[in-house]
Amino acid sequence: MPRSLFSSPSDVRCVVKPRDPYSHKGDFGCLLIVGGSDVYSGAPALTGLAAIRTGAGLVLIAAPKATTSTIRSYSPDLIVHQLSGDVVTPDDVPKLQELLVKSTALVLGPGIGRAPETEVAVPQILKTATEMGKPVLVDADAIRAVAGTGIKHSNIVLTPHAGEFRALSGIEAPVRWRDRLPFCVEFAKKTSCILLLKGHETVITDGVRVKVNRTGNPGMARGGMGDVLSGIIGAFLAQQADPFLAAVAGAYVHGHAGDLLLKTKGFHMTASDLVDTLPTILRKFDRTATHHNKLQSSLL
Repeated sequence: MPRSLFSSPSDVRCVVKPRDPYSHKGDFGCLLIVGGSDVYSGAPALTGLAAIRTGAGLVLIAAPKATTSTIRSYSPDLIVHQLSGDVVTPDDVPKLQELLVKSTALVLGPGIGRAPETEVAVPQILKTATEMGKPVLVDADAIRAVAGTGIKHSNIVLTPHAGEFRALSGIEAPVRWRDRLPFCVEFAKKTSCILLLKGHETVITDGVRVKVNRTGNPGMARGGMGDVLSGIIGAFLAQQADPFLAAVAGAYVHGHAGDLLLKTKGFHMTASDLVDTLPTILRKFDRTATHHNKLQSSLL
């Protein structure tokens, strides 16, 4: 099996933007996260914190009013917008459209819940974002909300686990990656979406390109880990990375952070631990652009 099939540090180098000395936060994207519910207030916060650590210039979280105070309490780095009700509803679409104008990517779903109004709103939000040309990552209960809606767009990244993939496709995904590949490729071709099927070995495909990620460990089988993955990929999307490459790089970074934590915490890591470990992984890919300096020198 060729090594290029498996994700590696080179996939991360493809999407990490160099930092020009004259750059500002707008150069590194604005990620909008829509999610949260009375039970899952921590999910969008984990996604937002992971996005910040991954390098997004700004992170906005739009969440139901019952959750906004809790989300704000996690960090002053999160910019939180309060929606109209206790769950995400179709009435929130106009406000979210305004926020999307300011954003370069959307993560839809962390902690969003399965209220009937929310399941109506999610496809509307997704349609609005894709019509505006925004790349979108769809995760968690938002995946179930778009099942059966005829979702089809190359700017959409879907990140289901096996149960959510069954809801999307009607397919019971095999456990091993070799057996999963044909089902994943066929689904991605049919929908034109980027599919990231989570598992011990994660399969990422756009129907043509395929990667398998083998970083990660059983200690990551814990609530909140998927929210962190969404934030990592969302940050790369916000910085205008190719959606397939963003998904591959995000899966690698996410699992690599978990593997680093395994050495210090064993199987007792948390999603918050993973967020805090991201800089240790990502600083290896930091680099400074110098073209402004060269331009200044040429003018002297």
